[in-house]
Amino acid sequence: MSGTFWTRISLILAVLAWGAWILFPTVFLEPDAQEKLAGQVADIEGGDKAEAAEEAPWWGFMLADARLNLGLDLQGGLDLSLEVDVDEAAISVVQRDVGPFREAAKKEALSLSEVRRASGEPVLIVRPEEGVGLSDLTAFVEKRFNRYQYDSTRTVDGQTWFAYRLAEAEAQSVRESAVEQALETLRNRIDETGVKEPTIVRQGGNRISVQIPGMSDPNQAVKAVGTTALLEFKMVDEEASKNEASIQKMLLDASKSLTATEFNDDDALNEWLWTNGHVARDRRLMFEYVRGQDGKLHRSDIPGQIYIVNDEVQLTGDDINKATTSQDQYGSFLVALDFKPPGARKFGQLTEANVGRRFAIILDNAVRSAPVIKQAILGGSCTISMGTGTPQDQYEEASTLALVLRTGSLPAPVNVTGVRVIGPGLGADAIAAGKLGTLIGFVLVVSYMLVYYRASGVVAVIALVTNVFLGFALMTTAGATLTLPGITGIALTVGMAVDCNIVIFERIKEELRLGRNGRAATDTGFDKALWAVLDSNITTMIAGIVLYTYGTGPIRGFAVTLMIGIITTLFSGIFVSRTLMDFLTRKASARLSI
Repeated sequence: MSGTFWTRISLILAVLAWGAWILFPTVFLEPDAQEKLAGQVADIEGGDKAEAAEEAPWWGFMLADARLNLGLDLQGGLDLSLEVDVDEAAISVVQRDVGPFREAAKKEALSLSEVRRASGEPVLIVRPEEGVGLSDLTAFVEKRFNRYQYDSTRTVDGQTWFAYRLAEAEAQSVRESAVEQALETLRNRIDETGVKEPTIVRQGGNRISVQIPGMSDPNQAVKAVGTTALLEFKMVDEEASKNEASIQKMLLDASKSLTATEFNDDDALNEWLWTNGHVARDRRLMFEYVRGQDGKLHRSDIPGQIYIVNDEVQLTGDDINKATTSQDQYGSFLVALDFKPPGARKFGQLTEANVGRRFAIILDNAVRSAPVIKQAILGGSCTISMGTGTPQDQYEEASTLALVLRTGSLPAPVNVTGVRVIGPGLGADAIAAGKLGTLIGFVLVVSYMLVYYRASGVVAVIALVTNVFLGFALMTTAGATLTLPGITGIALTVGMAVDCNIVIFERIKEELRLGRNGRAATDTGFDKALWAVLDSNITTMIAGIVLYTYGTGPIRGFAVTLMIGIITTLFSGIFVSRTLMDFLTRKASARLSI
């Protein structure tokens, strides 16, 4: 035998050994055993990888760090229906323009008494100083903020205000962008949980479907997915906040004038306080929220945990570089924050200029804590305490908060409109049916090849087994997810692999009929059939690429297995089969059974 032949044999054995190493954890270990052995215990609630690694046996490092992932239709999980509040996204854009509008007006020497956002509308309302008319203001808006259009002149609190509405085309662009940003943020959050191959697709309009295989705790998933995670740092108005009796009186007056729903709505409550002159328009009444016995967050009624803050945002979650869960000296859980360099500078300047005052750390319009600045904090770090609650509640809340801060805030609130917990029973039935169908098809194909092609049929069967074996190994390595459509792709791959061998064998039989010996017929048959095999597989690969590019969910699962199957088919049908056929015809006088 030539050296080239043994080189090919060595390569085939090496590839098969690699495939066995990759698939060993999937085939021989329980679903969670590989993660424990590799020291990779990490789920949506977090995990201690170092501790898991210490508990792992010494031989755990030799295992492949991969498992074949099963889709939602095979192993069960969560199916969430979400809706993005796109109107709130447009309103948030207007709110962020209030500060820049004031600054730009100062630079243009345009005297304005007040600028604010109209309640519940994507509208800026402006009250100019004496001598500034509508034409002057409109000319400024068209020059510096041309995405706004004059809407109307309004009377608010007995004074004249000019209203400028966000242009409809701009508002629609913001709404569209909000859904796309929400999709990306949700992908980042779910990827951080360690879930393999979630399906996150837009269903049309502002609706999003999220399928999370293998997850069974809907409450934890809803916390991670539905938390907006809008983090803001604002200074506390010490003078207004220390008058606790005045705060309690204004809240009592508000509770008498507002309905229970309005009183419990922070925006509606502040609008009433502004309108009735209890709080200045550039201030805001905010509460700390504590977890009640029902496990939900509620407003704190402790006077020291109700604040009036300056509504100017000093820092946001965009300034955060890293968020991790940790514990203080008393064992309470908290979230440690590290700022990006620009944010660290701003934080250092803020704390340096406000020693002795408090700054409120606000998440989704609820004060998480309001620590006193004892000294300038120039290291660019701070912590958010989780407040009261059991250690388990604190840990879960800290883990979720750290997760959403690492992955960024959603551009608008996301409402969970539906939660379905899909049990693994459907997956078990589907896997059993898939195994049975694959086994029957495999037996029929093998029987046909052995009966029709005799000894050469054995070569086709070996190539077929190699094809399927390497297909699963490549899927595992690529982190692909096996779904029911994916199983269909594997079944199609089996048919294509057999077809590859049939094309080659028929060419060999033609050469034998022309009187060539087995060795020459094999060489010529493979050479002449090569381009036909390549053409058919390349065109199928193109179809798979198109399906993967434009398809979603199940279609992509089918496309992935199809494309991987084409790669393994070419390797097994041409390279492995050729090597084995060369072995059968190693002597020129050998009689080929085909």
